[in-house]
Order: sequence, then structure tokens, then C-alpha cells
Amino acid sequence: MLLYTDMIRNILFWMLVFINYVFQIFGQVSQVSYELPAEWFRAGNSSQDYEMGLDYTIFYGKAPSGFIKSRANFSEYGFGILMQEFFPKDYLGKQVRLTCTMKYNNVLGWTGILIQVYSINGMYDDMRNRKITGTSGWKEINSIVNVPEDTTVLAFGILLSGEGTVWLDECSFELMEDAFFPFSIVNPNDGNSGLPTYPTNLSF
Repeated sequence: MLLYTDMIRNILFWMLVFINYVFQIFGQVSQVSYELPAEWFRAGNSSQDYEMGLDYTIFYGKAPSGFIKSRANFSEYGFGILMQEFFPKDYLGKQVRLTCTMKYNNVLGWTGILIQVYSINGMYDDMRNRKITGTSGWKEINSIVNVPEDTTVLAFGILLSGEGTVWLDECSFELMEDAFFPFSIVNPNDGNSGLPTYPTNLSF
């Protein structure tokens, strides 16, 4: 009888050890972190009205994804941005395409990927002329920009205006095969911006 009791205790003990192990490995997958992803920062005229961070539950490929979500008392005309910036050393004088995988839920305002080229002949695209609204599963969204040789900063990220939640994952930059660059060279940049020379943490 004593041997049987000890065996039951051992079985229960190892079951608890196993359950604890599974929880430690997989339990964090059901979490949302409000710490900003490495190399990313918050921006926008009402960034305080939006929660931003990492989502270990909803992601594309592998966890986590980045997300931005409106708070309860958001400004109707404000917006928040989760973004990063770098000095595009390898893209100067080229045309590049930014592609990000997005998922969004109950976007009653609008959302889109944002890319901004800081130069005399720069470009800003936040997709406000092709706004994304509503609810959708994961889909690829892209934006194509010219990067003049005097560019000092290339900034990109995800923008949300109004109510909703947006997840961002698997971003990438690529040079266009048939690059067309209509601008003349104006004071080519020597790269002394102090910023990273390439985008980082694109899959969070």
C-alpha cells in the first residue's frame, strides 16, 4: 500500500513539473507587452491615445508582432505611429519598395504603412489617398518611393488614425528592378547622420 501511495505521489509530482514546464514555454505566447519593440519608437500628434507594443498571440510567421491600438478616449482627429528610422546608405539614388504584412480589426478611422524620405526632393506617403479601413486577416501592403542621393533619413512604420487595432509583421525593403530616378543629384549625403545604415528588427 505504501509503495502504491509513493508511486501516485511521484506521478502527480512529475505531472505538475510537466504542466509548469509547458506553462513556462507556451504561457508567454498568450501575452501582450506594452514595451516598444527594439529600434522602434512612438510618434504622431496623438501618440498618447494609442497603445503600442508586442503581441505574442497574434502574429504572422512567428511570434511576436508589433501592434498599435486606440485607447478608450482617443482623439477623433489624431493619429499614432509605430516607426523607426535609418540612414539609407545602400538606397541612395535608387527606387525602393517597402512591403509589410498587416492585419487589422475594426478600423473605423483609417490605417496604412508610412514611409518618409528626408531630402530636398523627398517624399512622404502615409496611404491617406488609399486608406485602409475595416477588418482583415494578414495581407501584404507596400509603398514605393524614390530615395534621392541627398537623403539624410528614411523613416517608416504603421499609422493608425481613429479607432481600431492594427498588427504589423515581416517588413522588408527591396530595390526595384526597373528603378526610375527623375531627380538630379543635390549634395550627395556622406552618411554622417549617426543613424543605423539599415533597418532592423523588421519581424519584431
